[in-house]
Amino acid sequence: MNDNLKDSSFFYKEWKDRILFLSIVAGAFILRLIYIYQYRDNPIFDKPIMDPLYHAQWARAFVEGKSFMEGMPFFRAPLYPWFLGTCFSLFGEDYLIPRIIQGAMGALSCGLVFVIGRRLFGRIVGAAAGIVAATYWLFLYFEGELLIVPLIVFLDLLFLWLLIRAQDNRSLPLYLTSGFIMGLSALARPNILLFGLAVCLWILLSDRTHWKRSFVRAFLFGLLCLVPILPVTIRNYVEGDDMVLISSQGGVNFYIGNNPESDGTRAVVPGTPPDWWGGYFGAIAQAEEAEGKKLKPSEVSEHFFERSFDYITGEPGAWLDLTARKVRYFWTNAEIANNQPIRFFAEQFAPVVKILPIGFGLIGPLALLGLLLCFRRSWRLFPLWGFVLIYSASVILFFVCTRYRIPVTPILILLACAAVQSLAQAVREKRWIPAGLGIIFLVPAFWWVNDRPEKIIDPAFQGYVILGDIEQRAGNLDEAIKFFRAGLKLKSDYAPLHRQLGWALLQKGDVGAAERELKLAFKGSHAGEAYELAAVGLATIYAGRGETQEAEKLYRNVLEINPRSAESHFGLSRLLVQGGTEKVDEAILHLREAVKINPLFAEAHFFLGQLLCSQKNEVGIARIEEAVRLQPRNVSWWVFLATIYREVGRRPDAIRAIETARSMVPPNDPSRGVLDARLQKLREGR
Repeated sequence: MNDNLKDSSFFYKEWKDRILFLSIVAGAFILRLIYIYQYRDNPIFDKPIMDPLYHAQWARAFVEGKSFMEGMPFFRAPLYPWFLGTCFSLFGEDYLIPRIIQGAMGALSCGLVFVIGRRLFGRIVGAAAGIVAATYWLFLYFEGELLIVPLIVFLDLLFLWLLIRAQDNRSLPLYLTSGFIMGLSALARPNILLFGLAVCLWILLSDRTHWKRSFVRAFLFGLLCLVPILPVTIRNYVEGDDMVLISSQGGVNFYIGNNPESDGTRAVVPGTPPDWWGGYFGAIAQAEEAEGKKLKPSEVSEHFFERSFDYITGEPGAWLDLTARKVRYFWTNAEIANNQPIRFFAEQFAPVVKILPIGFGLIGPLALLGLLLCFRRSWRLFPLWGFVLIYSASVILFFVCTRYRIPVTPILILLACAAVQSLAQAVREKRWIPAGLGIIFLVPAFWWVNDRPEKIIDPAFQGYVILGDIEQRAGNLDEAIKFFRAGLKLKSDYAPLHRQLGWALLQKGDVGAAERELKLAFKGSHAGEAYELAAVGLATIYAGRGETQEAEKLYRNVLEINPRSAESHFGLSRLLVQGGTEKVDEAILHLREAVKINPLFAEAHFFLGQLLCSQKNEVGIARIEEAVRLQPRNVSWWVFLATIYREVGRRPDAIRAIETARSMVPPNDPSRGVLDARLQKLREGR
């Protein structure tokens, strides 16, 4: 491996380097624009789900000057939602512009890969690594999603480049700048701070003849890292009355990856709903129920850390086996997703990725060899191998998915290209023993990375679930049914697809076909979401046919398996009300449980409000108000709320509610006249 210690300023040196840098960045950006243009056909391009939806919601609050999750410390690190909110502030809520900016960041990241490689290994390795990064399809995919990944990759590479230059030149300003950039990266994902501690030690030990200078550099590096972090810590304490450094999700995430039911990849707390907000509130409810009191976010995190350590110390063998599997998953040539099937969406909507041949199956084994070769110059190359080992360990300690591996992938690309150069050089110089040893090492490495674990399957059929669900929510039932059936052609025994198809058919009015699909889903799953929602669907059909005993039996069976099934509590409450006034109190108990489990369950809030209001309980008004807050376009709910306001003597509120309902009804709609008449009566005091 060549060593380039004399290059102190990239941009003012050889013209070849400048041309290479600009060519890599420009080529990478053009490729990303092509990808984004093609990807716009994706139905979820402007209808984000899961984590992208959470980021978009936070960004909207940022634009409106509101505190997202008011009165709470940050649950997640805030930098990416702030970035997205800034884009919304400048360009409106446009989902294209942030992706283009992320593409530009990605292109600059490819340029940074080149300059880091140029400095440490020479021009050939740097250029090769920059080109591979520019054409690595997973980078394009994540730069096209509303996720933290491209921001983290750019900041981490910028931090590493500045750190390497600072160490070469013993430049205090560069140490300070690199520390500040690392602090910014921590505001996107805090696990970089583990590497920051190791960097401080590396700086301290780098110049042992001048201990005082080394100490000052290490201290100021750490201090500048805290500069962007401390305002967030102060904000968390002032607004949330809780001592949280950046975000409070650490304990929950640690438990997700370290519990008896963890598979090392699934990002759900056992016993909580699989949707984002359901999982968030479900985890809090679990912790508070176990502790028997209301908990601050830091206390929720501490609770889950304690549960994780109980598992680790109580079942060390099982935990070591789980950790070994997570190491395996981190290094596998497979796309492990936790939002949507990665390859399915990339190839379905951006066919340009099909012509980009290099994947992790090639990079991973070569990078392992590159890591091994690093130790010949271990001290000098610590920013590379140290970052890979410590950052990857910080992921494996929690749970593994592809997007968490992406921040180390640019460095793996560099190490892979350096390994190829080293092997080629050994062959040219006829050093057959090192060349042979390198090839011998690569054979099992290629097998290990490319032999997919049984747990990792091609989840293309899950892509059809997502696409069908989007169309179903939009009311396009024929399109939804088409997607669900396409998925069943790939995996006919997948219960969630039968369940989704059954619900779509039920909404369309094809009760017979819906019942057949829901029964297949019910028989194909013995627990979990598919079982629960299939049972709820069948119970809905039975209740509609008047078979209330069968329907009630299904709801109660689900609740025996999972007492936290909000849908079953809600469905059972509807049946109980039909059974007579003596069962209303039990129905109210079930509805209270439903909204406790899922605070975003608007229908449960509304029905609970109706029942409480029928008992002259004014708490019911608050429930109905919450329902219309969650579903503000529901005209009939606003009308009902106006009626309740009028009955309790809140005429101004009743007028506002009717005015709100009226504003959502087209002028030529017959119901507009009815609302006008009601509004007139209210204004006249009748």
